Amino acid sequence: MANFREYSVKLGAMSGMRRVTSTMKMVAASHLHRAQTELRLPEPFSQQLRLLSRLARMDRFKGHRLCRPPAGMNPRILLLAMSSDRGLCGSFNNMIVREIRQWLHGQTRTRLAQVEAVYAGHKGYTALWREIPPCMKALDLTAHPHIKETEPISDFALNGFLEGRYDEVWVASNRFVNTMTHEPMVKRILPYDPWKVKNPPTENGGDEEILEPLDDRLLEAVVRQWVHYCVYVAQLNRAASEQASRVMAMENATINLRRMEKDLILLRNRARQAAITSELTEIVSGAESLG
Repeated sequence: MANFREYSVKLGAMSGMRRVTSTMKMVAASHLHRAQTELRLPEPFSQQLRLLSRLARMDRFKGHRLCRPPAGMNPRILLLAMSSDRGLCGSFNNMIVREIRQWLHGQTRTRLAQVEAVYAGHKGYTALWREIPPCMKALDLTAHPHIKETEPISDFALNGFLEGRYDEVWVASNRFVNTMTHEPMVKRILPYDPWKVKNPPTENGGDEEILEPLDDRLLEAVVRQWVHYCVYVAQLNRAASEQASRVMAMENATINLRRMEKDLILLRNRARQAAITSELTEIVSGAESLG
C-alpha cells in the first residue's frame, strides 16, 4: 500500500491532467462553434450547381465520360480519404477507417477494383497505406479548411479522371449530424449521376434558359466546380466532426479524472489515518515499555 506522500504525488499529477483535458475541451468547443458556422457557407453555391443535373440529362452529354455509368468490373478507383492529423478525438478516426475497409472489401471482392488513395490526414494514412497504396504524399490539414486548400485534391482527382487514369472517384469522410453524432460515409462523385440528386430541376418549368457554349467545355467547367464543392464540403464535415469528437472525448476524460481524484483522496486519507494510527501505537508501546 502506498503512503501519504506517494498518493499526494499521484493526486497532483492527476489534477494537472484534468486541467489539461478541461482546457482542450474548451478549445475544441470554440473550434466546433466556428466549424458549424462554416458548414452553412457552401449552401448558396450548391443551389447554383443544380445546373449540372440538367446538363447531365441532356442527350448530347449522356455519352460523355463524366456522365457515363461506371464500369462494372476491374475499375480503377481513386479514393479521397478524409481523416485527422491528431488523435485525442475518440472514435472519430476508427469509424472512418472501419467504413473504408468495409467499402474496400466490397469493391475488391465483387468488382475486382484497383484502388488508390489520396490521404487528407495522417491518421488515415497510417492506418490504411498498406491496404490502399497512396498516389501522393499525405496532405496536412487545418482546423478550418479553406476552398483553396482543397483545390489540389479536387484538381488531381478530376484531371486523373478526364485523362483516363481512373474510372471512378470516391470520397470518404465523416458527415456531421450534431455534437453527439457523426456518420462515416463513402460516396462516389465521378462519374456524375444526375438521378441521385435531391430535388432535381424541372425540365419544363419556367422560361427556357440559353446555355452557351453548349459543348464539352461547359460540362467540364461545371463538373470541376461540382468536384471542388464535394471535396470542400467533405473537409468541412470532417473538421466539424473531429472537433465534436474531441469535445466529447475530453469531457469524458475530465469526468473520469475527477472520479479517480476522489478515489485517490479517499485512499490518501486512509493512508494518513493508518500512519497516524501506527505512530500512536508506537508511542503507546514505547510508553508501556518504559513503564
